[in-house]
Amino acid sequence: MRAEELLCEMTKELWHCYLLEPTEENYGNIIRVCDEKLSMIGTGRHEIFNTSKEAVKNIQDNQKEARQISFDVLDEWYKAVMIRDDVGIVYGGIWVREHRDEDADALIEMDTRFTIVYALNEDKEWKTVHVHHSMPYFDQADGEFYPKALSAKVREALELVELFKKKAELDLMTGIYNHDSFQRKVEQRLAEEGGMCFYIIDLDDFKLVNDTYGHSTGDALLKLLAKLLREHFPDNAVIGRLGGDEFAVCETCSGTKEEREERLGKIRSEFQRLSGSMLEGRPGSYSVGIAEKRSEGITYRQIYEKADEALYLAKQQGKDKASLPAGPGGQGIERESI
Repeated sequence: MRAEELLCEMTKELWHCYLLEPTEENYGNIIRVCDEKLSMIGTGRHEIFNTSKEAVKNIQDNQKEARQISFDVLDEWYKAVMIRDDVGIVYGGIWVREHRDEDADALIEMDTRFTIVYALNEDKEWKTVHVHHSMPYFDQADGEFYPKALSAKVREALELVELFKKKAELDLMTGIYNHDSFQRKVEQRLAEEGGMCFYIIDLDDFKLVNDTYGHSTGDALLKLLAKLLREHFPDNAVIGRLGGDEFAVCETCSGTKEEREERLGKIRSEFQRLSGSMLEGRPGSYSVGIAEKRSEGITYRQIYEKADEALYLAKQQGKDKASLPAGPGGQGIERESI
């Protein structure tokens, strides 16, 4: 196994031991790969550890707390770069959400970016010599060294409580609703309102974008699409990120079908124009599946599956298209212009 692959596998195993299976044995495995000169920087509690002794104590303290929480991995990626034959760096990200069987008002969610430096010791064993991890905040503006918007909000305790309640509903990367909150709000709208339009928007070839241009560019595309959806759909529309590169919107079917198609066309044009500068002049694209609530009693799962079927048809038709579900003849209704 190449050194890059080995270090990526080691890093993945470390994070899984730390977050998914925080047993005493696994924490022992983490500590065993730590070099005596290990240093660690983190933004969770703004901690800086200059010695392995300090870092190990922090890991042991975290173990007691982590045993009370179980996480599910939503997404993860790892990239290794060899500085020398005996020194390598692994950087990447892991996005996890607290796992609970029962319904909960809020779930813990972490989207961590990290860099880990490894070095070969005299016994030809890879050891961790430095760890740096951080978590992005959607309320931290580009160019800010810390989230000033959040600092202002903490002045009022009641505002802070409301802010945290709202954050529990939002996707940390994009600032729109996360999957659970989106589904809950759409279910309420479906139960209370008549004609509804439901859209699933899925970026085309997103893995290729990440592999070719890097995950930071992929993150920028996700934020761009979320921004355009917020700008072009009405304030009362429910907009969410279902996971990865899949977004969804649910709105009251107001206006004519032509007006809704014109709006989707504007979003697509802006996305292609703005994404082109991120992708070396090659505009990004996405596919859209559309479903409508035409009868009472339709559930979230039913309308989602109809839109998902339409999305599959749009992908089959060459991507960069929008589609309605297949009609009686089995053919999807394609909308190339939107």
